[in-house]
Amino acid sequence: REGFVRVRAVVMTRDDSSGGWVPLGGGGLSHVVICKGRSQEGRGRKQYMIRGERLRDRAPVLECVVQKGLVYNKVNPIFHHWRVDERKFGLTFQSPADAISFEKGLQGLIDKMDRGSDSTSSSSTPEEGDTEDDGQAVSTTAPPPPPPPPPPPPRYH
Repeated sequence: REGFVRVRAVVMTRDDSSGGWVPLGGGGLSHVVICKGRSQEGRGRKQYMIRGERLRDRAPVLECVVQKGLVYNKVNPIFHHWRVDERKFGLTFQSPADAISFEKGLQGLIDKMDRGSDSTSSSSTPEEGDTEDDGQAVSTTAPPPPPPPPPPPPRYH
């Protein structure tokens, strides 16, 4: 099952009133998966989702549809966060390896969507220079084309 990732992390959300990150759904470690399924709003169509389920009581704490325009930031080796529309989510991973695994899975999925195997398109573009984030932004758009080759040296006869 290509593109499916499962990690353990604490699911966070941005509290804009305090300017900090707070655990979602009461905190605690969750299984976080990237999978294909129907969202609870359910429009019948299967979509790629990020889902989190708290380990201690299997309570759902995160459901986020992966879509174009998702802005992903690596703040440090074990805390990454992303924004979809106006909603902000973060994960505090158990290990840097889990963080890398999650990021690679999500980035691969976004790249696949950008190549057009997903028919949905978004007209919104991520804002440049999100001032509250000190993390390194990972672009979800295709890389720019390589520069043209330099002109040949002039020939003197």
